[in-house]
Amino acid sequence: MNLDLIPYKTMPIWTASTLPAPFQKMHNTKVGTWARLTILEGALTFYELDEEGNVLSEHLFTKESDIPFVEPQAWHRVSPTSEDLRCYLTFYCTPEDYFSKKYDLTRTHSEVIEAAPKFEKGPILDLGSGQGRNSLYLAKKGFEVTALDIQTMSLAHLQQIAEEEGLAIHVEPYNIESADIPGGLYNAIISTVVLMFLNPDSIPDVIENMQSHTAPGGYNLIVAAMSTEDAPCPVNFPKTFAAGELKEYYKDWTFHKHNEDFGQLHKLDEHGNRIRMRFVTMLAQKPK
Repeated sequence: MNLDLIPYKTMPIWTASTLPAPFQKMHNTKVGTWARLTILEGALTFYELDEEGNVLSEHLFTKESDIPFVEPQAWHRVSPTSEDLRCYLTFYCTPEDYFSKKYDLTRTHSEVIEAAPKFEKGPILDLGSGQGRNSLYLAKKGFEVTALDIQTMSLAHLQQIAEEEGLAIHVEPYNIESADIPGGLYNAIISTVVLMFLNPDSIPDVIENMQSHTAPGGYNLIVAAMSTEDAPCPVNFPKTFAAGELKEYYKDWTFHKHNEDFGQLHKLDEHGNRIRMRFVTMLAQKPK
């Protein structure tokens, strides 16, 4: 397995008598979750199952066994094979899922995951960080992250997680509309699903401020709501971008990505479906 898996939860040690009943019945792991058994003493039988519960194969595991990962959504069950059984279970995930799995945060934005390999190590600014789904991921990747947000409770939660994880993230309350970013130059400034909550009149100054605090050769990553003739925005955001509007602000930069595709909010409509709308997604690089 070539995936970079990291543990996010370890269950208590179980014995033959305390091994939970649900694990001894047909079940599977969640999407994006791998599981691995560790046997301390005794023996346990692992059954690989199909979707109907039929046994595909069975394996006897002891502490000497090289026990493989249980793949996401793989059906299986286990049963104690000796009375002296002592074992525990560890759950693993990929880095982009770590903070959502462990701390129940929204998953790291897919555009941040895709763009991060382009960013030069050093200072990164998360503008409108919220509880830190992107800041924490980038800090764990080794970037020097500054997280700014107007919501102090969200920042406090971010700071608590960062301390628990041993991550050095600079956290600071900040009103984006002030267009007065603290600090010097950043190798990348990210702002995902944030600008649509700002006063429209502040946008030119906010973007100019982002650009002026981006190091030469650095990046701006923006994801924001749009409203166009063919797809009026179904949510009454203070600011929505028109077709080509954001691109015009960055006309002197190099575009590594720019699209105005349909996407989904995490917010649900009256029918319980995620709200579908058009977003502008842009990764632009400042001239060196």
